[in-house]
Amino acid sequence: MSKYAIAFITPGKRIQLRHSIVEGENRDSALRSFFNGNASEYYSNDEHGFLYFKEDFFDEVNPSGSVIELGA
Repeated sequence: MSKYAIAFITPGKRIQLRHSIVEGENRDSALRSFFNGNASEYYSNDEHGFLYFKEDFFDEVNPSGSVIELGA
């Protein structure tokens, strides 16, 4: 499995930076794991919430996060 460094800026008035190294079979599985542990409190904890998180995360104008593949 590959490792990914994922950083996310929380939405709302109390902005925080959440960062974690996550293992996953691919970028999406690592992002899902990160979402479950670090971001689900800001979105509904279901498939729709994850899709909104991913949309915000990869927004072309103002992305809320970044992901870097570190390798296996």
